[in-house]
Amino acid sequence: MGTAVRLVRPLPPALAALSLLLAACQSQPPAAAPPAATSAPSSAGAAGSTPAAGSTSQPAAAAPTQGGTVTIGVDQEPPTMDPEASPSAITFYITSSTGETLLYVDQSRKIQPWLAQSYEVSEDARTFTFHLRNDVTFQDGTPFNAAAVKWNLDRVVDPNYKAGGALAQLTGYQGTDTPDDYTAVVHFKDPFVPFLIYAGSPYLPMLSPTATQQQADQVNQTPVMSGPYKIDEWVPKDHITISRWDGYKRRAPWSDHDGPGYLDKVVWKFIPEPGTRSATVESGETQVATVLTPQDIPRLQSEGLQISSTPWVGMPFMMFLTITQPPTDDANVRQAVEYGIDRDALVAALYQGIGQKAIGPLAAIMLDDPSLRAMYPHDTTKAGQLLDQSGWSPGSDGIRTKNGQRLTFSMNAIDYGGGPDQSNQLIQGQLRQIGMDVSIKAQARPPWYEDNYKCANNGMELFLRSGELDVLDAAFDSTNVGGNFNWSCLKDPSVDSMLQQGRQETDATKRQQLYLQLEQKLMDQAVVVPLVDQLSVFALRPNVSGLKFSGNSYPLITDMSTK
Repeated sequence: MGTAVRLVRPLPPALAALSLLLAACQSQPPAAAPPAATSAPSSAGAAGSTPAAGSTSQPAAAAPTQGGTVTIGVDQEPPTMDPEASPSAITFYITSSTGETLLYVDQSRKIQPWLAQSYEVSEDARTFTFHLRNDVTFQDGTPFNAAAVKWNLDRVVDPNYKAGGALAQLTGYQGTDTPDDYTAVVHFKDPFVPFLIYAGSPYLPMLSPTATQQQADQVNQTPVMSGPYKIDEWVPKDHITISRWDGYKRRAPWSDHDGPGYLDKVVWKFIPEPGTRSATVESGETQVATVLTPQDIPRLQSEGLQISSTPWVGMPFMMFLTITQPPTDDANVRQAVEYGIDRDALVAALYQGIGQKAIGPLAAIMLDDPSLRAMYPHDTTKAGQLLDQSGWSPGSDGIRTKNGQRLTFSMNAIDYGGGPDQSNQLIQGQLRQIGMDVSIKAQARPPWYEDNYKCANNGMELFLRSGELDVLDAAFDSTNVGGNFNWSCLKDPSVDSMLQQGRQETDATKRQQLYLQLEQKLMDQAVVVPLVDQLSVFALRPNVSGLKFSGNSYPLITDMSTK
């Protein structure tokens, strides 16, 4: 197999430009500070202590060795290991090395073949034809073929199946034809330009139809896929173990060798408390750890550990504002929140040296523009004027009131076991300065999700990882209220129309302008507060080498080894 996509028939000229992860639509991030880590660190660290994205503080080992086990400390436990059902990024940390997608998006933002040897796209971008490899089996020994592609895609849209982020990536799906065993023809009701990228997203790896139907609910613990590693066990509140699958005989698109990974096993250890997580990699209890605090990074580097990082694509770390729940049902109140939150202070306090202020609903690496950078500077006076306009008068204790009611704001915060993200407390203090009484409702993941589905609070924090501008659809399309992830609960026909145009526009320049206008509209409506553009950061013991990242910013461990 070659490393470049072989097109059986050329793409339409305008659509061809989108086969590089819509590279023409995406601006480079500013040269100031690099983006930040995968969640808000707990306190400040030394500015400038973090290496450039994708770098390591020590050179990688020259000669990988076969065998051994590596333990990776992560900050949370997945809600499910079924990638088609998961709404959570932590699932894809693991499944990016255990599953395979039709296409692969590399770190250069180019599409490469994977389970599909080649593809064709119709002129109207409604039909995508994939010519599949004929030498692939799932980890249960059953063959991968066109019928398996059809089964997986049909499964995601089945109303009896609760899909996660995968569902938005099949918007308008009408079915898959299988003219032969190794040709899958995927149809959409309307033009769906993003599907070329989504065919390489971590949300849509291929699961074994046979094993999945036999497993029933067990698919949530140990799904059977076709990747270089397989999932062995999930011990709740402790770890997930994956092991090398020796049935993998080909070369993963990012890999430097044929066959499965070098390591025998990889243990993903759940360590919610950030100080403890850093201490484990420092002591050698774990060999790799992620979601690091900025003050930990210079210390770990000084002790000879490597720091490897890459910018996260998609939507930044941000706070959704629920427009159906008073007082944030008032646009003046929402805009006051925008002016009241000091994003520079947030970065300085919690992301110093490893973060930059987010500018819009898309990370700056996805789409950057001066108009977005100019919106909502920190201005408590302006915030107060907006609250005055809505009748909220300053109170004797600093909290504004109207008609005898205090200006209260309920923030829904997820607690993985180490307490809520510290950004919640910082924002709580900042909003008090403009007269808001913010309560933090810290809770476990399941009730946190349920509250978001029910639009039960005024705000909550979220990031969404995707290399496609269409990631905005999951967060703002009215059909996603009550599901994943329209948690501002916005139902705006004009926004829905713009999102639909974005899915259908094949001209890269026009598409960029459309999404810029959409970002500006969402910011005008103040339905989300961009907080921090983030960086995925890993610390590795000196004897560990070979960590790589996909174009979707997830870690890949097949080339990882120890010495």
